[in-house]
Amino acid sequence: MNYRRYRTRVELDGRAAHPDNKRWRDHRRDNATVVGGDRPLRYGLGDVESYPCEVASEVASVLRLGGWTGSPKRCARPECIFQ
Repeated sequence: MNYRRYRTRVELDGRAAHPDNKRWRDHRRDNATVVGGDRPLRYGLGDVESYPCEVASEVASVLRLGGWTGSPKRCARPECIFQ
């Protein structure tokens, strides 16, 4: 997901989409993103499935660096960290 307005990019990463022989292409792209002033975030499927609230919190923190004034919404999980 690309939050251009907030200079933030979020990517779900994994071996199926990014085999080892193409990983360096991702590194170059991420480095160019940082040099250009954007902030890339990468998560694996396990992060999103096991720690969705923590991922959302990190994404929100980085979006705020770009000027976002919103707040993550509470999810349906009983252990959700958001109010």
